[in-house]
Amino acid sequence: MRKNFYTAMVVFLIFCFGKNDLIGQDIHYSQFYNSPLNINPALTGIFNGDVRVIGSVRDQWRNVEVPYTTFTGNYDMKLYTKNRDKGFFGVGAIFNYDQSGDANYNLTDLNLTGSYSRILNSNNIITAGILLGVASEGYSANGLRWDEQWTGDRFDPSLPSNENFNTDRFTYLESGVGVNYRFQKSARTNFNLGVGFWHLNQPSSTFDNITSQLPRRLALNFTGTFKVANPLDLGLHANHYSQGPYAETVVGGLVRFHLNQNAGKKYAIDLGCNYRFGSSLIPLAALHFNQWYVGASYDLNLTHFQDLHDLRAGGPEVHIRYIITNVQPLSQKKACPIF
Repeated sequence: MRKNFYTAMVVFLIFCFGKNDLIGQDIHYSQFYNSPLNINPALTGIFNGDVRVIGSVRDQWRNVEVPYTTFTGNYDMKLYTKNRDKGFFGVGAIFNYDQSGDANYNLTDLNLTGSYSRILNSNNIITAGILLGVASEGYSANGLRWDEQWTGDRFDPSLPSNENFNTDRFTYLESGVGVNYRFQKSARTNFNLGVGFWHLNQPSSTFDNITSQLPRRLALNFTGTFKVANPLDLGLHANHYSQGPYAETVVGGLVRFHLNQNAGKKYAIDLGCNYRFGSSLIPLAALHFNQWYVGASYDLNLTHFQDLHDLRAGGPEVHIRYIITNVQPLSQKKACPIF
């Protein structure tokens, strides 16, 4: 256990002091660990329980007149086989909607995920995952303003823009693969280390006869929880995106206080903070009640942009999760206390 804890700490420090470029192109959450299928399809079915449902929403830059809004719905579950002591399958689905800017540029995608987890022993599990889906991106020119609508002293939206757009939306096939290693001593001491690849087919986008390819995205992720005392856990998490010339690294930690550990009346709270390199500080808090979880965070902008628009309070984010754990018949048993 001590050796695995040291390994987890080394991985976390590599994330902290490794590559620290800014800004990712795809959907990204400050609480990335609460949107697992968006960071690695191999995390399908990797949780303490049998069925998991997550709803996520993020709102940012509302002080810049046009907010950026992101919503995600996530569902995944385990599928056990007769040889459940050797492994299990996971299936899931994830829906994303993202809208930003005056042109209401938006992304809508629906993806299905699948995984297989090989149980090496009671503490170590290797998982491979795949994602397939359909995505659509587009915009609306109705919210844009053009020089032809300027009369010389005022803007008149009733005037024609004299602009012609041949294409305002395109649809493409989404794809992704990933692998994940999980060490698990107990429900309160475990960590995941994984890598995911997205846009494997590098789909092309075409707007008004201008075509460009969507770069592949590499995602490295680490999440860990470690019991340090009977009422106290330490959580560490890190995530790195790299997509074409863009990259983003988020690291953070939290302390979990278990206020009541009696069955049916379990309460716990999380207090912590994340840091997005070169961009923002993100205080966070969460409440656990039995199978329910609610996590909230707030991006505090640290760039020079906040000097122009008072954007220190840049982006609230909320995640709600519910996990169902099935009661197994006495004739069945699991390979370990969690899975």
